[in-house]
Amino acid sequence: MRKIFLWLGMLWCVQLISGCGWLIRAIEGTETLEDKPVTGLHLSTADSSSQVCAGLPIQLKVTADIQAKEPMTTWSYDSQGKAVKKGHLVFEDFSFSSNFGQVAPKEGMLIVPNTGLELLGQQVKLEVTSQHAAGHTGELSLGLHFGCGVVLNYNGAVGEPGAQGMAGQSGRDGKSEQSSGSYARPGGHGEDGLRGGDGGRGGPAGHGHNLTVDVAKIMSPEKTELVLVRVTDHSQANLTRTVLIDPAKGGRVVIKANGGPGGQGGSGGFGGRGGRGGTGSPAGDGGNGSDGGNGGDGGDGGNGSRVSLRYDSNHPDLTGLVEVQNRAGVAGGSGSGGGSGSGGTTYSGGRQGRSGRVGTSGHAGRPGSDGPVCEPQAVPLEQIFPDLGGLKFI
Repeated sequence: MRKIFLWLGMLWCVQLISGCGWLIRAIEGTETLEDKPVTGLHLSTADSSSQVCAGLPIQLKVTADIQAKEPMTTWSYDSQGKAVKKGHLVFEDFSFSSNFGQVAPKEGMLIVPNTGLELLGQQVKLEVTSQHAAGHTGELSLGLHFGCGVVLNYNGAVGEPGAQGMAGQSGRDGKSEQSSGSYARPGGHGEDGLRGGDGGRGGPAGHGHNLTVDVAKIMSPEKTELVLVRVTDHSQANLTRTVLIDPAKGGRVVIKANGGPGGQGGSGGFGGRGGRGGTGSPAGDGGNGSDGGNGGDGGDGGNGSRVSLRYDSNHPDLTGLVEVQNRAGVAGGSGSGGGSGSGGTTYSGGRQGRSGRVGTSGHAGRPGSDGPVCEPQAVPLEQIFPDLGGLKFI
């Protein structure tokens, strides 16, 4: 009976789209604070850690105190990555705010992007509230560290795929006539199908961005030795970005400035089928099927870019913390030929129409070229960061 109720509820929700939280809770076995006498809210991380690594998601945990009952907590993932939801609160019951980063509302995942210098010496301060717990707020302060790997994407854009060829129009059927007696007449012939359209050429990919990467060591306000990485994007009006890493905790940076992959060639359209021969004496012939369209050529891959890596000449070990990728973009694949149109059928005495031919496949595009090998350059610190005198460089 419960299954029937749930199925009816699902059908009703399909019609109304919204207002189906109760059904989701019934299926997952989750709980809500609605109509619960909440006496307090508390916020922590699901793994009880007191720090968050910039760039790495971490799940939060909300605990709600309930009058005269055991506290209720939000669901979490177990060590195998499985969501344990039964008997726990859903994150949709809560609203989160943070001075850095954002909290994903469905999973309670906090992610603080590694935005470099603006995070130096800062803490992440969060609050949680609920419409079902008016007047109660949970608070949490988390320290920041920079031991996670950082991947900075400056790859070229992917080439647009080629348009698909239009299918050829089918031939019209022949007119049917009387096949016996004094009114017998020849049946009409089916018309030939029309050829399928050719697929479009895949678009060319973008080249990797030309970059200058500057690297130096700094001391944080917490007396932690960090590495400052600043990327200047010469392909985007010299736009700059900084990130921080903590090598002692395994922090590394990967700079991707590869050429984009060429766009896939579009497939040729199917040839139109021949029209059916009409009844009559004799029956009409079937129309011929048409050829499929040819596949489009693939687009060319983009070139890897030029990346200049400059490091503080006092610290040659910095070069091992930055990996530069500036490889060629792969060629776009060829579009396949369109299928042939079948010959039109007929009745006894008529002739079957011929099938068309399959279209030919296009040609693959050309791959891009690798960017020049990145040779790190040792440069005096004051030439790399003349504008950041307020930092404590090491």
